[in-house]
Amino acid sequence: MKEDSLMMLLLPEMVVEAQERYEILRQIHDMQPVGRHLLAVQTKLSENTVRKHIEKMEKAGLLYSRHSGITLTSKGESFIVPLAPYFQKTPALSDMEDHLASVLSMERVVVVRGNSDESDEVNEEISQEAAMIFLRMIRDGDVAAVSGGRILAGIAEALPSLHLNVDIVPARGGSGRQMEYVPDFVAARMAEKLGGRYHMLQIPDGISPELFLKIRSELPRVREVEKLASEVKILLTGIDVPRAPFRWPELPSDVRMRITEEKAEGEALGIYADINGKVLYRFYNAGISREDISSIPCVLIAAGGRSRGAAILAMARAGFRGVLITDEGAGEEILRLTAAVQSENRR
Repeated sequence: MKEDSLMMLLLPEMVVEAQERYEILRQIHDMQPVGRHLLAVQTKLSENTVRKHIEKMEKAGLLYSRHSGITLTSKGESFIVPLAPYFQKTPALSDMEDHLASVLSMERVVVVRGNSDESDEVNEEISQEAAMIFLRMIRDGDVAAVSGGRILAGIAEALPSLHLNVDIVPARGGSGRQMEYVPDFVAARMAEKLGGRYHMLQIPDGISPELFLKIRSELPRVREVEKLASEVKILLTGIDVPRAPFRWPELPSDVRMRITEEKAEGEALGIYADINGKVLYRFYNAGISREDISSIPCVLIAAGGRSRGAAILAMARAGFRGVLITDEGAGEEILRLTAAVQSENRR
């Protein structure tokens, strides 16, 4: 039995109060300076309950309450990361995490509350949770690779300003995407926040092997990035849904038609797979390949939303495994899909 479960049995009222205070601290951390009314809305607590918690935590030196709003002290800030494993989960979420880790063969699964299809705030929470896990992993001298997309860009923004001796490389090229979500841009922003060095590929996905070899021969920087990519200790990647072919202009039209007909469910690092994990298509990419993943010590996969449940399941079966950071919406959809398969197999 886990320690937090024992505490719940012994002093349930204390655990509930501690959960409320942690949630208030976390919301202040995300929105500071912030007023009591907005805190009440965000935490779903009464304004009176929020006021009482604020008064007690101010006396404990965890926050400042001023006319301009409430902010955390350095002491309050220091509580956020170490307390997260205890208070950011409910027992139901912990059970879901264990179940998902089993069905997806993940090293670990972290589930945040809500469905990011319905709330941008849940997307931000996935990014923040992934950033916290990443910070606990990365060390001076490490090389990390990061792919693109909204959640990965959010991870970069959620990082504090540090002074680490690290190298950040893009996990893939990129094209047809918003500039701030392109892997080169995300890698540069992440390195800026960490105080490390970034290295850019500046090669679009989907070019021919012949053209790639020509670029590689004429641009020594590409070879330098590839050498660093072979030394990656931490990979951060998202998972996308290839259900709208018009969103993938880098794909040849015949390929778009084929992967649509063959029911591609997920995409990651330029690899498209169906619900059973069968790879339907892959780009000839610079950066990290599917074969590299098994040799990378730490793999963080961040993706959420009920609409991405099938995509996460597809890519996990295709070999994308490590630590998954997702949300309830995706988790419920993954468990629904796997339960439906098990039910069909029993017939």
